[in-house]
Amino acid sequence: MFTSFFDRRLLTNLGLTLLSSIIILICIKITPTIHLPYFVTPALAAGLGFLEPRRGWFLALVQAIVIWLGYVLLVPTPDGPADRDIENFGLYGSMLLTFVGSFIGGLLKRALDRG
Repeated sequence: MFTSFFDRRLLTNLGLTLLSSIIILICIKITPTIHLPYFVTPALAAGLGFLEPRRGWFLALVQAIVIWLGYVLLVPTPDGPADRDIENFGLYGSMLLTFVGSFIGGLLKRALDRG
């Protein structure tokens, strides 16, 4: 049986992905350290993986792209090199943690569905 990849549920979850990407961008920008984005990103990504256990990789990919594009195109660059380094470290680490969190959320959802 063939089902479409882009169904209504996935499109709804893409909206949640965009919202969580905005939250992550705000966390990256406002925090003086890397701890807040490294806590928020896996939690939000695990939620995306839980919502879409089979297609969570696609939501994680979209979130990583939106985070990077949003940071590069919309977020002003900080003046100091230390602030810039912290934001870059938070950005690229959050992009990686997006995939890890989505994978863990998908595994958790599939395990709960089995038994």
